Amino acid sequence: MFPTKQVKILVGIGSVLVLLCAIFIGVFPLIFNSIASKMLTLSEDSKTLEAFLSPPVPIYMQFWFFNVTNPDAIRYHGAKPVLREVGPYTYEEKRLKYDLVWDDDEGTVTYLQNKSFVFVPEMSPGLSLEDRVTTLNAIMVVAADAMSRGDPNLVSGVIWSEIERGFELFEVHTIDELLFAGFEFPEFNFDFSLIPGLEMTEGLNGTIYELLEKLGLDPPEWLAENKFGLFYGRNNTNDGTYKVNTGARGMDDYQYIVEWKGQTELDYWNGDQYCNMINGTDGSQYPPEVTRDTVLRLYTSELCRSLYLTYEKDRNHFGIHVYRFIPPRDMLEDPLINHDNLCYCTPDIDHCLGAGMLNMAPCAMGAPIVMSTPHFYQGDEVELAKLVGLDPRKEEHETFLDVEPRTGVTMKAAKKIQINIPLKPYGQFPSFKNVPEVIFPILWVNESAVVDEATAQEVRKGVTLPFVVVDAVCGSLIAIGVVLIIVGAFKFYRFKTKSSASSKSHVLKVLRQASVEQPTGGPLARLLNPLEVKKAKKGESRTPHPVSSVTLIGRGATRE
Repeated sequence: MFPTKQVKILVGIGSVLVLLCAIFIGVFPLIFNSIASKMLTLSEDSKTLEAFLSPPVPIYMQFWFFNVTNPDAIRYHGAKPVLREVGPYTYEEKRLKYDLVWDDDEGTVTYLQNKSFVFVPEMSPGLSLEDRVTTLNAIMVVAADAMSRGDPNLVSGVIWSEIERGFELFEVHTIDELLFAGFEFPEFNFDFSLIPGLEMTEGLNGTIYELLEKLGLDPPEWLAENKFGLFYGRNNTNDGTYKVNTGARGMDDYQYIVEWKGQTELDYWNGDQYCNMINGTDGSQYPPEVTRDTVLRLYTSELCRSLYLTYEKDRNHFGIHVYRFIPPRDMLEDPLINHDNLCYCTPDIDHCLGAGMLNMAPCAMGAPIVMSTPHFYQGDEVELAKLVGLDPRKEEHETFLDVEPRTGVTMKAAKKIQINIPLKPYGQFPSFKNVPEVIFPILWVNESAVVDEATAQEVRKGVTLPFVVVDAVCGSLIAIGVVLIIVGAFKFYRFKTKSSASSKSHVLKVLRQASVEQPTGGPLARLLNPLEVKKAKKGESRTPHPVSSVTLIGRGATRE
C-alpha cells in the first residue's frame, strides 16, 4: 500500500472517531433527558406510578417537646420561661394516594393522600410515649384569646370562672396524650339561668362539642370524643384533594400542584395574590434538569402557604452527585425588612411578627398559633432572648432538600417546623394576670426522608452509570482517534522527509555524472567538490599567470 494512502486512512479514521464521539458526548444528555422524561411521566400504566402512590423511601416524623421547668414562676411572677428539650419521639409516616382521577386533556391527576403514623421505639432511645412533660395549656390560651376580643360582661366573667375551674395554665400530660391519643376535656356547666339577666344560659352545659352545637355552631368532628391533642384526629386521615401535573403536557411543571381542595389559590392571606399562591410540588420530586440557579418551590398545607428554596452547595449522597437547597433568609425575613412578607401580617401590617415566624390564625379557625423555625433559628432575636433553653443551630434546625439534578428526585429531605403559642396577659383573666409576653414554644417537628444506600446504588446505575460508560467508551475512542491521527501525521512526515532526501540524492548524482564530462576544476566540478575548488585556488597562487610572463619578457626585451 502506498504511504500516502496509509496516511489518509489513518487520519480519516482518527478524525471520524474524534468528531463522532465528541458530538455524541454533547448530545447524550439530551437523549438521556428525553428518555428520563418519558419514564418519569405519570400515567395509569407508567413504571413510576407505584413510587408515586406510596413512597418507597421511609418517612419519619420526629417530635421534640419543650418541658417547662418553672411553671409557677412564670404564672405568678412573670419569670422568664426555662425550657428543657426532650426527644426525639419518632414515628414512621405512611403515605398512600388513592381515588385517582386522570385527565389526559389537562395532563393532570387528582387524588387524596392518606397519612398514618406509627411509633418507632428503636428510633426513640430511652424514651416512652408515657413520658410526662409540663407544657402551656393551648386550649386555655385559645379560649382566653377568643374571649378577650369581646367586651367584658357578666356572661364572659362567669364563663371564664368555669373555665379556670376546669383547666390549669400549665398542665402535665403524657407524650401520647399531647400528640395523637389526646386527653379528655372536663365537662362544663354554663347554666346560670337562675341569675337574673342570664336566663339565656339555661341548658348550656355538657362537653365542648355539645356546647358548640347548642350555640348553633358547627364544631369539628374530632371534638365529638371530647378530647384534644396537638395531632389528635389526624392519624390515618387526608388533608384534602390534590391535582398535580403528570408531565404529559411537558416536564417544566412536572408534579406541580395545580389545585388543593379544588382551589387554584388560597384565601387566607389578606387577599394578596403572592401570599395566596399554591406553587410548587410536595417536595419529593421536581422537574428534571435542576441547575444551581433553579428555585425549588413547594406547597405545604401545614403552613397554609408555599415556600421556596435556593441552592446552597454540592453534596455526595452514596456516590450520587446532588445539590442541596435551603430556604433563603429572605423567605422568612421580618416583613418590615422584606416587604413581600407584609401580606402574612395578621390581621394587618400593624401586627407583623418577627423573622422566622408565621401567624397561623387565618387558617386555624382564628386560633392563636404561631409557626416558626425550630429554636427560632435565623428568627427574631428579641423573642429568643425571652427564653432560656433554646440553642438554634444550622445543622439541627435548618430545612433542606438534596436533589439529584438530572431527574429532579429528592434523595434526602428534612422539613423542620416549630409550634408556638403566644402567651401574654389576656384581658383581666386571673391566670394570665402576671405572665410575660412571649412566643411560647410547645414542640418542634422534623419530617424527614433519606434514600438508603442500596436504593441509591440502584438510582446511580440508572442515572450516573450511563454517563460514566459513555464518557469511558467515547473517551477511549477519542484517544484512539487522536493516536491514529498522530501516527498518520508521523508517517506523513517520514514519507516527506525520505522523499526529499531521495530527490536531493538523485539531483546530486545527475550533476556528478555531468561533471565527469567537464575538465577538472571546471565550474561544475567546483560546485560538486569544494575540495577541488580549494586545490585549484592553491595551484593558481603558485603558477605564473600567462599574461604576466609575456609582460616580463616584453620588459626584458626592452632593456636589451
